[in-house]
Amino acid sequence: MKTKIILTSLLLMLGLMAAQAQNSDMFEKLSNHKDVTTVYISKSLLNMMPNLDTGGADIKSLAGKLEQLEIYNTNGNKEANNIIRKEVEALTKSKTYETLMKIKDGTDNVTFYAHKEKDRFKDLIMFVNEPDDCTIIRIMGNFTAEDIQKVMDSKK
Repeated sequence: MKTKIILTSLLLMLGLMAAQAQNSDMFEKLSNHKDVTTVYISKSLLNMMPNLDTGGADIKSLAGKLEQLEIYNTNGNKEANNIIRKEVEALTKSKTYETLMKIKDGTDNVTFYAHKEKDRFKDLIMFVNEPDDCTIIRIMGNFTAEDIQKVMDSKK
């Protein structure tokens, strides 16, 4: 019986590691594509953000909980658009991320995905899918929905 439990636990852990590796491969692939513009902002720079003008939003409480911010944009390149769309489709099929919200405005679509552990967000992805352009904004850290709500409330 112990052997079955250990074997099952091992297989589950390997499956989770494989899903995490697929996510890393996706973003590495996008970063290395010549037609995808990337922006990476480290934890150190994010920690300086409370001192920056953020248009009235109080991000002090959230900034310390963020690990990194990544932005990927295709600049209207059709090949890059297709790659991003396929990668996001694979991401959603992996069941590692849940869909939080979808917005459709004319031909533009915005979808928010989240990877959570218990009640804490580890990875938030905003995918903007326009007919001629795709953008991914990825926020990684360790924060709650309440942390995000505080930022939104301060903007009001």
